[in-house]
Amino acid sequence: MAVVGLYEYWRNPDIDDLCALLTRPADGWLDVRPVSTAVNHVRNNGAHLLDAAT
Repeated sequence: MAVVGLYEYWRNPDIDDLCALLTRPADGWLDVRPVSTAVNHVRNNGAHLLDAAT
């Protein structure tokens, strides 16, 4: 698709395409749990940020 076509799609997207994005994710894809406030700082990095808060 040409860049112009992408721009027009961005400005006038198909509503059915957008609604398809608003579905519930498959089971097991998301895990909601409390985490440390360290995740709020961009300078922090590491796997420990994924650990559940105690």
